[in-house]
Amino acid sequence: MAKTLIMRETQLERLRQNISSNASRYVLEKPWLANYFGTDQWFLQSTVEMPSLELTVPTSKVDLFDLENTKTVYSALRHLSPLQASDERLWAYLTHVTFWDYMRKRWPVEQYSGQRLAENLQDRYFFMSDRPRALIRNGIARLWWYGYTTFDEQRDDPFELTGVLLKNLDVTQSILERAFSRNRVVTHAVLMVLLEREKEGAPFYARAKVRDLAKYLVQVGGVTVIDALSFAQISDLVARKVADLAAPAQ
Repeated sequence: MAKTLIMRETQLERLRQNISSNASRYVLEKPWLANYFGTDQWFLQSTVEMPSLELTVPTSKVDLFDLENTKTVYSALRHLSPLQASDERLWAYLTHVTFWDYMRKRWPVEQYSGQRLAENLQDRYFFMSDRPRALIRNGIARLWWYGYTTFDEQRDDPFELTGVLLKNLDVTQSILERAFSRNRVVTHAVLMVLLEREKEGAPFYARAKVRDLAKYLVQVGGVTVIDALSFAQISDLVARKVADLAAPAQ
């Protein structure tokens, strides 16, 4: 198993500062950093071991294969600690080089323009300024984070909760873009309740409802040390709130 390469900080900062002027390079079919930096030594070997991986590229706006690719990336990099996974140099190399073809197909830059294009490149190829959210916005880091927050080796299918998280992007964003998602006990409790609802034939995936649930958990965290609650206590809180939100309006 080879050690993956990472970008040098100086060159990474140069790319960050020139996102807009380099925008046209992101339509190229092949990685371009080697030509861009020329003789500059723009990468170095990390301590992170990773086997050779292939991601499944999207075939349409519906068939995105996020679940399949999450399994691939997290299984290969399960040994990463959250601290290691917070290293932008690693993910910037993977987005710009290793998984360039996947990135081009998953977020074709041709569909953006102006400031929106620059913001998309910042979010997907680098780290956005909001560090807590950066891991779930970067095109490859997000796949690792999806796995990290949901993987449960006690289940017959350890990625069962991952499938619930990725049922639709509204669920993904509503849960992972909240502070409580850093606590895997809370995240697992939420996803378990959603999974049980689906198995009972009463799925709870409506965008507005899931957002209301997420807001409720943030409020709970504001008045209770939610990290101190047990899995059973959190599951009970979530289940009761979901039942309330799912009830027909009076």
